Amino acid sequence: MLRNIVVGYHGSRSSEVAAEQAIALAEATGGRLYLATVAAVTDDDLGGDPLPREPDIADLALGPPPEDEDYERPAEEPPSLEQIHRRCQDLHMACEEERLFGRHPGVRLLRRSWSAELLVIGRGDERRPGAIGPNATFLLSELVSPTLVCPRQYVEVRSLLIPYKLSVSGGRALSFAAGLCETLNAELHVLVCEPRRATAQEAAENAEKHLRAYRVESTIDTSPTPPHEVVHSAALEREASLVIVPGAHKR
Repeated sequence: MLRNIVVGYHGSRSSEVAAEQAIALAEATGGRLYLATVAAVTDDDLGGDPLPREPDIADLALGPPPEDEDYERPAEEPPSLEQIHRRCQDLHMACEEERLFGRHPGVRLLRRSWSAELLVIGRGDERRPGAIGPNATFLLSELVSPTLVCPRQYVEVRSLLIPYKLSVSGGRALSFAAGLCETLNAELHVLVCEPRRATAQEAAENAEKHLRAYRVESTIDTSPTPPHEVVHSAALEREASLVIVPGAHKR
């Protein structure tokens, strides 16, 4: 499980946290780490006729950056790729550096994720408090592989929460979450968000049967509230370290 983990790294504090989370996951799962950096190039650099500019989803969604916000900068510089590579060597972990080229970092990382079992990224440059950066926003809108968006600080994964629905994406996400919990010895909280009682009961019973194949400690609850209204409070209540969102790109 998670044999190929790709990390988007560009020397910022958010990507440093992403590298820390990825190293911990790779160490626990025996995976191989790929540190991917994207160098922006122009149409002239790539050669050929310029292509039409792709729409910037993040700019449309987040709007202009705040003018009066003073964000706190880290006191220390994030580690270099060489330092991260040496740390992986000390942990006897396979780690490779990849230099990618493209007009849009988000698009290039998305394509690289096609052959990854997990893509790990930071929040990026926040344009307003609580929002994520444009590249992270783009990646979340076009998900192909499981993608972990890291918080501002490293988090030890002890429990997972998944809003579950009886569907193809729900089943795949439940398998991913259960396998990860089994590997990390973490607790799994399944939250069935369904207003219809009979459907919710069916989904809960299905999830219970599904989890019998895994050695995980789990709880299954139901809620008539839509996921986007209840997941945040449920994660806080259960002290979940990580939230697995099935079909996130569709929501």
